[in-house]
Amino acid sequence: MTNALKDSASPYLRQHADNPVDWYPWGPAAFAEARRRDVPVLVSIGYATCHWCHVMAHECFENADLATLMNGHYVNIKVDREELPEVDEIYMDAVQALTGRGGWPLNAFVDHDGRPFFAGTYFPPAKWRGLLTSLSDLWVTNRSKIDEAAQELSDHLATTNGTETHGELGDLHAHLAERVEERFDDAHPGLGHAPKFPPSQLLLWLLEAGPAIDDGFARAVSILEAMQDGGIHDRIGGGFHRYSTDRVWRVPHFEKMLYDNAQLAVAFALAGAKTGRPDFARTAVHIGDYLLRDLRVVAEDGTFLGYASAEDADDSGEPSPSGCREGGFYAVESELLATIVGADAAASLIAAWDLGPGTPRVGPSGHVEPAASVIPHPRGVDLRAVASALGFESIEALRASWEAHLAPLRAARDPARRPIRDDKVLTDLNGLALMAFATLGRLAPDLGARERFTAATKELAATLISHHPDSGLLRLRGTAPRPAFVTDYGLYALGLLEAWRLLGDPSLVARAQAVVAEADARLTAPDGGYFTTPTGRADLIRRSRERGDGPYPAGQHALALANARLYAITGHESFRTRAEAVITSQRALLARAPEACPTLGLAWLELTAEATIVVVAGDGSEADAMMGWTRALPDLRTWPIAADAHRASRWPTVKGREATTPNAWVCVGTRCLFPVTTAAALAASITATRD
Repeated sequence: MTNALKDSASPYLRQHADNPVDWYPWGPAAFAEARRRDVPVLVSIGYATCHWCHVMAHECFENADLATLMNGHYVNIKVDREELPEVDEIYMDAVQALTGRGGWPLNAFVDHDGRPFFAGTYFPPAKWRGLLTSLSDLWVTNRSKIDEAAQELSDHLATTNGTETHGELGDLHAHLAERVEERFDDAHPGLGHAPKFPPSQLLLWLLEAGPAIDDGFARAVSILEAMQDGGIHDRIGGGFHRYSTDRVWRVPHFEKMLYDNAQLAVAFALAGAKTGRPDFARTAVHIGDYLLRDLRVVAEDGTFLGYASAEDADDSGEPSPSGCREGGFYAVESELLATIVGADAAASLIAAWDLGPGTPRVGPSGHVEPAASVIPHPRGVDLRAVASALGFESIEALRASWEAHLAPLRAARDPARRPIRDDKVLTDLNGLALMAFATLGRLAPDLGARERFTAATKELAATLISHHPDSGLLRLRGTAPRPAFVTDYGLYALGLLEAWRLLGDPSLVARAQAVVAEADARLTAPDGGYFTTPTGRADLIRRSRERGDGPYPAGQHALALANARLYAITGHESFRTRAEAVITSQRALLARAPEACPTLGLAWLELTAEATIVVVAGDGSEADAMMGWTRALPDLRTWPIAADAHRASRWPTVKGREATTPNAWVCVGTRCLFPVTTAAALAASITATRD
């Protein structure tokens, strides 16, 4: 039998359509049924590629006895957190308030008004049975205690939803350096011990600020190298897994998310160009190619829709004999290597990647976990000694030698085991993809890669614009449309601006301005920040506000950065005012924990350190050379403007910049140097502004 989820547009909800649990989608019908039966509501939240969601589904939601208990005593709602982030964030705040931590699956028990009175994450079957029974009994025998808990938790959610505006930023970069030092793991570069997550947005701030943050740039580079050489990096297929379960970056949680990979493509591309490291540049290109090859979504009629949200952690085939389903697709069996790449190359890879035989084991969770010895992990060995023993002159030469083996190793992976893909095309995550492709279109190390990613930038920008032609931004593409969330506005606007930096098409800035204006009209909060959703949502117990960045930028922080960049590009003061308003609304958080809101830190840096504007007028090969040279600069605060193409915009930045022969003006804030006429002179001018 199927339940009410069988026709859902969400891949996650469809995964639960055959459960014996009588699931409802989020909506008034579920709450009306709960009132009619006078039973509490279970709101169970997850997403299609969530490993522990699958575990709990198999153990609890596919269990007929537990389903009978759930159906008899509750109305049960399934929510895809990526489809309804405004629902997820409310109940995530509740579970964090109750337990001090969060995650998915998220299971919230709520009353008929949607107020949570208990919440948690994963529960094994015995604990789940006990919890279902005890909360149902409490609902029947002591409703006043339920009401008291719901009111107390709802009051807490209301009071933590605002922002603190008191406090001064002070020396923000010095404080950030202190905070990073407190959490930095010198032995295995990263923040914290285990689990270890890619600090994607923080890496961009550290790379962009450079020497302004003590040891910041060097630490960013060391983190990138540690991740690149760790098991979290799918070196063969390109891209990165969600996080490392251990301190040394060896054994990952095998999900591959669009948001992680899009952001890391930018970080590796910037770091590669800033440091001149070809290994970083190759890693960035491999990430981009992974997105193009494996996450591209096309409709049945061949229409390109955008890029998928994620790939699962679990294999799609049958479990291995040990019972392990996680990570088998990515395993490298040392005994099979010689048949794929030859005996000599296999011996080299086994030594350099620290590979060996091994079987999965039952871990502390009580579930079978992947074997570390089949996950390539060059940091597990002394690469310098390996390089010398194998006759390579350097570690870099050794790393470069692996490139020839990646394609055959990728082709040898068992397609029957490939993890499932969540094909939801989300506006915010595709905004991140647009940023990644545009950055690679500027900074990829060879012409072919730059052309490939420039074409991808044009295609994705056109697709996103066609989906949002004028106003009324939407969240989903290719499935049932939903109103946009704040992250859709912020990340889409940033993606459009990066596409403009590469392509120079004035319509891209115009569209970014329209997106920001719509966010202002629909989401502006009284303190100058942004709400997550427009007014009028009677199904939500609060109109929420974001605080820090998560695995990708908070929407209001992305909007602050978009406004700061629009100010730099256009010179219109209104954009600076909006960016400063968001920073002011969040300044207590920024001052207290800058590492928790690095996207806002980038907006602050854009305003306080002042962007560099390069305005090029005239045409011809020298003008093209000056524009091309500026676009290829590996930083985020230099903006090339072709004055003739943007004359109709009436931006203050291009006012009076006219010439019949090629001229370029370099301006930092309100200070402009005398115009130059060659790319060489332009390089000298920009260098002079930074000395």
